Amino acid sequence: MQRETTSLPSGTRRETRRWEKIVYVDECGFRAESYRHHAYAPKGQTVLGLISGTRTRTTTLVAARIDSTWTAPCLFDGSCDAACFNAWLEAFLCPRLSVSDVVVLDNAKIHKTHRTGELIEASGAEVLFLPPYSPDYNPIEHDFANIKRLREYNADRTIDEVINMYH
Repeated sequence: MQRETTSLPSGTRRETRRWEKIVYVDECGFRAESYRHHAYAPKGQTVLGLISGTRTRTTTLVAARIDSTWTAPCLFDGSCDAACFNAWLEAFLCPRLSVSDVVVLDNAKIHKTHRTGELIEASGAEVLFLPPYSPDYNPIEHDFANIKRLREYNADRTIDEVINMYH
């Protein structure tokens, strides 16, 4: 069986782009109550813990990651909307971007506003969206998962303290 191949017409070049920095950006929410999901006790004994049944406000962390370094982490109360995300972009991230950078975002609705694209492109960087449902391609997602796990084991500490422990 012969394999079909397709080639570019002669005289055309495939454009390749070299970015100096790949900047991964995302946000993550934390609840004030944090607890371990599993516990151990001697056979026949029930594990008791203090878990509030009321829902508390969310604290949101917005951050960028360049290589293995965190850039412009910011904590604020409440959930993140497009206005909040764009304010963070304008104040913290865009001043650090240059022409040879690419900003990688997931497909969250707050990332797809016209203003978000304007802010990033005004700094000279390019915007690149990840494919839908692909958090494994964004290394900052792994950081957020590790912070949440660390938070479960350090429930007596503030979110800021846990982030500083990880960061």
